[in-house]
Amino acid sequence: MTVALAQLIRAARRRLGDMTQGDLGKAAGTSLENVTAIENGRNLQPGPELIAGLSSALDLPVEDIYAAIAGTLDDYPWEKPREIDLRDAELELMFRQVDSLLEGEPKERVKSFIRFTLNEERRRRKQEKEEK
Repeated sequence: MTVALAQLIRAARRRLGDMTQGDLGKAAGTSLENVTAIENGRNLQPGPELIAGLSSALDLPVEDIYAAIAGTLDDYPWEKPREIDLRDAELELMFRQVDSLLEGEPKERVKSFIRFTLNEERRRRKQEKEEK
């Protein structure tokens, strides 16, 4: 299944939980109307600055956004396995152990904790940005 740009952006925003289209617009440096146009498939070719803003706001690799635009993205980035290559060796080891040792509920608890931590960091950064 090929993932279109509209599908990718909508799904990535929803994965973040409480992020609205307006929130995404602010975080990506664009308007609510532009985000709506992208998610509804009316804006199929956002510019490079907007792509960079979406990438940052949604924690999506830029290359995946371009692949969705080109029609070559076969899976959502969070669904496809990637080789782990982290700067923190201990964190890399932990991810490998979680992936190989845990199953079911324990693995889901770890994923929930990571999602929670990332969402808290996004909120903190957003608050800092708004205070500036």
